[in-house]
This record gives sequence, C-alpha cells and structure tokens, in this order.
Amino acid sequence: MKKHTLALAGTLLLGSILSGCSSSKTEPAAADGAAAAANMKPVELYFYHNGNITEEQFQTQYGNYIKQKLPNVTTKFVPKDKSVSLAEMITSGTTKIDIFIDSIGQIGLKGSLLDIGLNQDLTELVKKHNVDLSRFEPSTIDAIKVMGGLYGLPISNSALVLMYNKEIFDKFGVEYPKDGMTWDQLATLSQKLTRSDNGVNYVGYTTSINHFLRLNPLSLANVDASTKKATLETDAWKKLIQETLIKPMQSEGYGQVLEDLKKQWYKVPYIDEFSKNRNVAMFSFMYGDYNWTQDMNWDVTALPTFKDNPKVGSQSYPTYMFITSTSEHKDEAMEVAKLFITDEYQTQFSKSGGITILKNDAIKQVFGQDTALKDKNIKNAVFSNTFATASPKTRYDTYVEDAIRSQITDLLLGKTDLNTALRTGQEQVNKKIESETK
Repeated sequence: MKKHTLALAGTLLLGSILSGCSSSKTEPAAADGAAAAANMKPVELYFYHNGNITEEQFQTQYGNYIKQKLPNVTTKFVPKDKSVSLAEMITSGTTKIDIFIDSIGQIGLKGSLLDIGLNQDLTELVKKHNVDLSRFEPSTIDAIKVMGGLYGLPISNSALVLMYNKEIFDKFGVEYPKDGMTWDQLATLSQKLTRSDNGVNYVGYTTSINHFLRLNPLSLANVDASTKKATLETDAWKKLIQETLIKPMQSEGYGQVLEDLKKQWYKVPYIDEFSKNRNVAMFSFMYGDYNWTQDMNWDVTALPTFKDNPKVGSQSYPTYMFITSTSEHKDEAMEVAKLFITDEYQTQFSKSGGITILKNDAIKQVFGQDTALKDKNIKNAVFSNTFATASPKTRYDTYVEDAIRSQITDLLLGKTDLNTALRTGQEQVNKKIESETK
C-alpha cells in the first residue's frame, strides 16, 4: 500500500458479484429500475474511479452490471493518469466525468472531488428519484453530509477490524482475542506476546496509523475544517494515542522492531510484518481483500472499544458514486447509482463478502456466505460494534497522519513524551497549512 493510499474496501474483493445478481426481486427499487431501463434513451456516461483500477476491473465491478440492467447506457471508463492531475484533465475540456467513484477518506484530499469543485449536492435529485435515505446505515449518509452536502450515494462500506495470527497465540499459550474487548484488554494481550524467541522479535499488536487516525473511534477530526488548524493538543487526542497506540505498543520487547523499521515510511510493523514475516500477533486494519493471508492460520475480531464507550468501533469508510457538477446527464447517472443500492444488488454484494450500506438485517445475515471468509469470525467482527460518529475529512488530514507517524518511534521508545509529540505535531501541521493558504 502506497504512503497515503487508503484501501477502497470491497473494490477488489468481489470479482463475481455482478454476474451473480439476478432480476428475480420484485421490490419497488427493482421495479423502478425496470421502468427506467425501458424508458431511457441511449446515453453515454463517463466514469472515473479514484482507486486507480483498470478498465477490466471497472467492467467486472460495475460496467457489466450496468449493461445488464440499463442496456441503453454505454459506459465510458476514464483511466486515472498519473502524469496529469484530475484538475488538469477537467480544465483542459478533453475529459468528461458523469460519475466519480471514491471513498470518504479520499474525496476531500488535495486534487480530488471536493478540492476541484466537481461535487454536486444530490438532495433534490434524490427526492426526484424517490431514493429513500432511511434505508441506509446512518453513518454512510452522515459521513458524506459532514463534508458539506449529500454529494454522493454510498454503494459499499468498510471499517477497521482486528486480525490475529493464531499460530503466535498458540506458540505462547495465550488466549485468542474476543469480540467486545476493551483497549486495556488488548494492551494486556499485546504485552504477553511482545517477546523474543529463537532470534525472532515478536510484537503483540500493531496498526495502520493512517487508517486508524482517519477512522478513529473517538470521532476526532484531524483538522478543524472551519479554522484549518490541527486540534492535537486536546485531552481527547491524548486519550486516543495513549490508550490505542502507546499502551499496547510500548514495551522493551518492541524496541528492536521499531529500530529495524526506522527507514520505512510506516514506522511500526505493517502488512508485511503481519502476513509475510509473521512476527505480529494482532493487526488492526481495514476490512477488505485478504488474499495476502491465504496460507495463514488467522482469524478476526471486532475492533476493541473504550470501556467508557462500549460497542462503538471505528468510523465507517463508505465508497460512493458521486454525480458530478459538470455532468449533462444527471438523471441518467442517478438511475445508474440506484442500481447499486437495491436490496438485490446489496444482497449479492453481502454474500460475496462486501459490507452492505443498508440497515437490512437479512442482508447482513448472508454476509460472506459465498466466500472463504464464511469460516472466519468476520460477520461478528464487522457488525458487533456500532460505527463511531463520522468526523469531517479535509484536504489536510494526511498532514496530521504524517506528523503522528513521524514521531511514533521516539514516542514508543520513550525518547519524547506525549504532550511534546502532540504539540510538535500541531505546530508542524499548522505551519504546513499556513504555507499553502497564504
């Protein structure tokens, strides 16, 4: 995973979902879709996926299903060009985009949807097309509304879960983690498993700092959207860092591992240490594509919670279809977006291992049943916690993530204290923001 790239959960997980959807449902949304397909004039719609997928992947995940349900829609895939920014593509006048697909963590970043003004509030369009927002898991709607408006409709979701390597627990005779653990309990487990054995330095727990801060369970914004200032020097941030990073990861046995990773951008053990080196017992990460754990004896639990806020996990991480402000075919684009929020589609999506964006319990019950994950504790891991309140994301969020991560080694090794780290981080972030906004 590249430095600032968050996983678009579900994007590469569901290769066969679209061909697996049938038209046997008679729900109102499906009936409306059939009427729309019959009445729609031929139209070309241009799609841009900010996850850097290929055209083949786009057709497998979206295009083929659109063709099946709305045969008068011709999908045009706009590839992501690393040599040309999205803003340059749009201002040049050579690129059309009707539907922009991206996750909540990415749309506000520099050069993305909101930053270049491609966003369109869909409130009136939603009313016109009789989209019932009460069907959605509330966090998926709230997450986009706190960004300033109802700019898109969620089509998939994700969250942080806790993966663990059973072999390490078995090796040291430690009981496996369970759903409903507190962060204090996780820290206790982590300390038991952070040790050296036969020349291997094992660590009990690690996380993806970028993902964790962006989806933190205390719903702390990385940057105040109104003041454009970091808010790190608060008791809430101290609590977050102390309880979820320092307590489970600060110990003598962790020291050599941190020294070995000093030159790595992620600073603390990450995917390779968990899945390849296999010296990490527990790893909190985005739910998504676990092909990198195929030959590993692993399982998963719900993210630990704070004892004073039980059953509240991470914030949700939806992916949306955004209808752009420049689209000349907004009604047709809405018909396409509606395809992916039907009970029919979301049921097949759930069966194939995707986290539904709907509240429907029946859809949640079939989660993962057509995948190898059906034998894992994945359903409880994903659904036993409620989602934390969504915090607004800004184009400067990565600056906070960088500031915390750049100091995490010294913080865990005791070379700096938490107050100093947060103060230093706040100063760094604010200076960087100020230099861009002058």
